[in-house]
Amino acid sequence: MMPPELHEFLTLDLMPLVAVTASAATLALLGSFLVLRRQAMLGDAMAHSVLPGLVAAFLVTGSRDAGPMFLGATAAAALSGLTIAAIIRHGRVERSAAIGLVYTTMFALGVLLLELNGGANVDLDVDCVLSGQLELMFWNAPTTWAEVLDASSFAGMPPQPLRLVGLLIASAAAVVLAWPLLRAVTFDAAFARSRGLLPAATSAGLMALTTLAIVLSFDAVGSILAIALLTCPPATARLLTDRMGPYVMLSVGLGGAAGLLGYGLATRGAPLLLGASVDASGAVAALSGLGLIVAAVGSRRGRSRPRAPRPGL
Repeated sequence: MMPPELHEFLTLDLMPLVAVTASAATLALLGSFLVLRRQAMLGDAMAHSVLPGLVAAFLVTGSRDAGPMFLGATAAAALSGLTIAAIIRHGRVERSAAIGLVYTTMFALGVLLLELNGGANVDLDVDCVLSGQLELMFWNAPTTWAEVLDASSFAGMPPQPLRLVGLLIASAAAVVLAWPLLRAVTFDAAFARSRGLLPAATSAGLMALTTLAIVLSFDAVGSILAIALLTCPPATARLLTDRMGPYVMLSVGLGGAAGLLGYGLATRGAPLLLGASVDASGAVAALSGLGLIVAAVGSRRGRSRPRAPRPGL
């Protein structure tokens, strides 16, 4: 017989923990390249702008499957990109201002679509968009050790954690296989273009993976975590190292650690300190931001300390 505490953990906490950790690690991995290419604001814009596409796909199909959601999100992201480019070209507006204008408008449009079409009465609403549905990812876990080896025990697992783990593996494999190409395009796009490395296609593939990660993270952990994890762990890692390989790996590690610790603080630490649990997505996002602040303060202090003179100089 399985201990009651372990059975409770498997039933209530294992699937949300896997989902939030995999989502955090994937977003941090892809966001590391956006930060290096000075496109972090574009990643945030995508996380906001895909909302009307997600809502439209849900209203048309009546399903929250990854396929229709991804198509809707991709269409919304493409529309946002074209609109930003048109505003910059014809409106003579600075790039960051155009991005801010478009993504806030698109996000507001998505919220409005939810409200006008009765989204609050179905399984897609504003709370789901902002914070996800981690609390609904419970698993009817086996009660005995013998049932753990039975394949039928895994049939009732929620699909979101498995999708996010699969996306993490696929994203990591894509980065490893395309590492020389990504490095060249990130640091010197003109040189990569002169060598026929197709930086535009590389950027499009990276954005497609990022869009898919945002879509699956919306379904699991909401937009708060998606926005925070695209930027905070990579920005923190950038303060801690100047080498690209360690930077990317550190970004993934910081993202995964934020997911693990944030979920633990929200579900275990908060009840002890506050008497009740808090939103896990918000806790992970806050922990990511806190890590960035600590790294920034430490980096600033390190630069302000006078260095000892080297021998012979």
